[in-house]
Amino acid sequence: MAIRITYNSVNIDLTIGDSGFVRPLKQEIGQQRAASGKVQTVGLYNFAESFSFDAHFQEAVYRQLIPWMAWAEQGKSFAFNTDSDNAGNTTLDAGAAAAQKVIPLTATTAFAATDVCLIRSADRTKYEIVVIASVSAGVSVTATDNLVYTYTAADTFKHWEYWPTVKIPIGWVFNPTKTGSWYQQTFEFFEAV
Repeated sequence: MAIRITYNSVNIDLTIGDSGFVRPLKQEIGQQRAASGKVQTVGLYNFAESFSFDAHFQEAVYRQLIPWMAWAEQGKSFAFNTDSDNAGNTTLDAGAAAAQKVIPLTATTAFAATDVCLIRSADRTKYEIVVIASVSAGVSVTATDNLVYTYTAADTFKHWEYWPTVKIPIGWVFNPTKTGSWYQQTFEFFEAV
């Protein structure tokens, strides 16, 4: 298992630091104010994720991270994964009903029993965690528990800690600290929606 950044078909594996992986789940809210200062509109944005983690790496990985940073600074998205073995990302090819366990998928090859996955509606208003009980190859997965919500074709199904499109926040700086032969850096990413 490796924490992995993938950009432009290049994989960079990192070692997670002592502080671990921080991933707050939050709903973004924005406000527009009139000239008087009174709130006119409150915008409630749907589920999106941001996260941070400390990573340790050696000189060879540091050199790999330089061109990645040039890529990311251009505002280009990249993939991030906390377990390089679990990088499944697909969609539903038909509806999946609440109170049922079967989830029809367009592809099942990246998934296996006991995998922890996220199912999320295309409009990002409904989402839940699914643990896979079994896989019917090329057809569907069966969850260990019934779904809470109903989902439709084209909704997202992916490994829980795999993000196929993330970006770095504006102003984030790649400036690792060197201690002996190791470097350390806190990384911050957000899901590109």
